[in-house]
Amino acid sequence: MTKPACPICHSTKFGDYRGRRFVRCAGCGSKERTRFMYCVLRDLAPPPSGLPVVHCAPEHVITAFLTQKYGDDYQPADYDPSFYPWVERPVRQIDLTRPLDYFEKESVQGFVHSHVLEHVPSDLHRTIKDMNAAIAPGGFHTFCVPFCSKYYREDMDLSMPHAERERLFGQHDHVRSFGTLDAKERLLSLFDGFDRMDMAETYTPDKLAAHAIPPNAATSMTAHTIFHFVKRH
Repeated sequence: MTKPACPICHSTKFGDYRGRRFVRCAGCGSKERTRFMYCVLRDLAPPPSGLPVVHCAPEHVITAFLTQKYGDDYQPADYDPSFYPWVERPVRQIDLTRPLDYFEKESVQGFVHSHVLEHVPSDLHRTIKDMNAAIAPGGFHTFCVPFCSKYYREDMDLSMPHAERERLFGQHDHVRSFGTLDAKERLLSLFDGFDRMDMAETYTPDKLAAHAIPPNAATSMTAHTIFHFVKRH
């Protein structure tokens, strides 16, 4: 049987991470969702259009890939750019509680983010709708979120004890938990005017397993599931 190999660096060695066996690449440090995100951006994201591709809370390996694919159009961004001294270009300061204060409508080719939306202390509907309004026709929105409960819940009270926030949302700095049973209504329904790409059509269980990605990441709501939406013309 062929060993799983990282699609990013091609390493066949994987270590344990937070109780999960053989998930962290020993070569590039990528985890399951990072490897799946890389595959989706490599295979499904469009070529450069001349508009910026905004990468929120940039990760090392995705930053390297997007820089290669989009060149000067790649724009790393975060609420606190000081967290990213390793990024080799300026990280733009943005606040996703009000995206249209930073991006004009139809001025962006795409947004990319991994486990970011659960941190944003604002109305989820407004954040996603405004981000989508900033995307030009033909552009894309590629992301993943953690699923820590069956049903969506949120609490913006930042005085909540860390232990209680970890119990409800999986981490002390999360303000919401996405639900596996109501994701269609509470998350995916916010993408009016977009087409969602069916990952199962492109990524078979065998193809995912070959890259040490859980096979159900293409068919279920998991922390490793990648959503890729394309804005209609």
